[in-house]
Amino acid sequence: MSLIKCPRCQNQINNTDVFCPKCGYSIKEKDNSQKQPPTPNSSNPPKKKNNGCGIIVFLFFCILFIVFLVKNCSGTKDSSNFTTETTQQLSKEDSIKNKQKNDSIIKQEKIEEEKFLKSKAGKIHKKHPEWSKEDCISISKNQIWIGMEYEMLVYMRGKPDNVNTSNYGDGPRYQACWHDYDASCFYFGQSQIITSYN
Repeated sequence: MSLIKCPRCQNQINNTDVFCPKCGYSIKEKDNSQKQPPTPNSSNPPKKKNNGCGIIVFLFFCILFIVFLVKNCSGTKDSSNFTTETTQQLSKEDSIKNKQKNDSIIKQEKIEEEKFLKSKAGKIHKKHPEWSKEDCISISKNQIWIGMEYEMLVYMRGKPDNVNTSNYGDGPRYQACWHDYDASCFYFGQSQIITSYN
C-alpha cells in the first residue's frame, strides 16, 4: 500500500481508502472521474488551447484601420489645399478674363461713340448736348413725336411761318405752323413740349 494526499485537506491517506478519515472527502469518486475517458457525445466539447492567433489577427486589422484613417485624414488636408489653390487660380483667371472683357466693352463703346460723333446725329448732339442721343438720332431722321421740344422742331424746320397764342383757362397755349411741310401745325404750352400736331 502506498500513501496519497487527500485533495481537500492534504492529509496522508491509504490509496485504498474510499473516504478521507479526517475531512470525509470521497477519494474513489475523484479517482473514477479522473480515470473515465470523456465520451464523444458529451455536452461539453473539449476546449482548444488558445495559442494567440486570434489576438494577432485582431491587432493586425486594428493597425490597418489606423493606417487607413491616417491616410484619409492627410489626404483630406492635401485635397483641401489643392481645392483652395485651384479656387484661387480660377479666381485669378476669372478676374483676368473679366478685366479683358471689360476692357473690350470699353474699347467697343469708345469706337461706337466715335462713330456716333461722326454721324449726322452726333453732330446734332455736339451742338445740343442737353438732348439725348436717341432724340438726336430721331431728329437726324426727320422724325416728329409727341413730347419733343419746340427747339428740336425749329432745329429741323427752321423758324415757323407763324405762331399763334391762345388761352383756354389752363395757361397760354401756342400754335406754330410751317406751311411747306406735312404736319404743318404743332401745339405746345409754356414748357415748350409738343403736345399735339395736325
